[in-house]
Amino acid sequence: MRIIRLSLIVIASLAVIGAALFSYYGYSSAPLRAKLSGTLGEDTIVIDGIERSYTFYIPTALNKDPALVFMLHGSLQSVADIRKFTAYQFEQLADQNGFIVVYPAGYKNNWNDCRSAARYPARAENIDDLKFITSLITRFQQRYGSDTAKSFIAGYSNGGHLGFRFALEQPDAIAGIAAISASLPTPDNLACTDVGLAVPVLIMNGTEDPINPYYGGQVTLFGFGDRGDVLSSVASAEHFAHKAGYQGAPSETKHFLNDHADDPTATKYYAWRDGAHAEVILYTITDGGHTIPQGYFRPPRIIGATSKEVNGPAEIWAFFSRQIN
Repeated sequence: MRIIRLSLIVIASLAVIGAALFSYYGYSSAPLRAKLSGTLGEDTIVIDGIERSYTFYIPTALNKDPALVFMLHGSLQSVADIRKFTAYQFEQLADQNGFIVVYPAGYKNNWNDCRSAARYPARAENIDDLKFITSLITRFQQRYGSDTAKSFIAGYSNGGHLGFRFALEQPDAIAGIAAISASLPTPDNLACTDVGLAVPVLIMNGTEDPINPYYGGQVTLFGFGDRGDVLSSVASAEHFAHKAGYQGAPSETKHFLNDHADDPTATKYYAWRDGAHAEVILYTITDGGHTIPQGYFRPPRIIGATSKEVNGPAEIWAFFSRQIN
């Protein structure tokens, strides 16, 4: 009887400890939703016999020939997840600036990116995600008058890697990309062909990312699901800068002021920009994790710290808007 009682006490104690650990490392807060003026919709499109779904936001004050911004979720995420991870900031920015936001859903929650080592369903089945996105570009031009020359891709993690695939293989379909928590695959892990055309690129990575190593190396999900090796964040940015025609170091660096006492991160910005070549930007989030910088939503601590000094979605839109102004 005493053994049973002790066993129950141990089990109860472990349950309490497990709950406490989950509460600290796995819990995420819910961001407040701003009051929006426009319409949030959902639809599907058939690509190569497969029904693909997407969510989109059309602001009431839609510009003439509006820009089209795709926000792609990460591996194993959903559209609802990426809207939360970005704290619904893209919808607010769309309200303020008159562009359309589209949140496509990955095939079985993944994207077919350039990493040859990846074995998730979209890659294993060679799903044509480039065709999915370009078909949506055409659909939104036909239905809402979006300017196909103002189509941009922002992506988080696996979604950022699909952005890289566009930049390498189909750069003429987009006006720029922004990749968060993602770095270019190393040559031995690169399953895409670089056509050699330059495109504006923004990269936003944390130095303490537990999944996508800032300084390069193997990408895993906490030791599981090998995605192969990636270049360092700096080497990734330099690849696009050199392809755009820049020589040497970035032309501009900037430190962001951090006035948040509870934010352990610091952000530095490196820009290759001269007005004549495709712009390339690297945001280095010192002590930042596998997170999207913004001050409205705290993701699970297990993926690292989130910068509050930088509003990632706002910085991304500012970057995109410079390509069309």
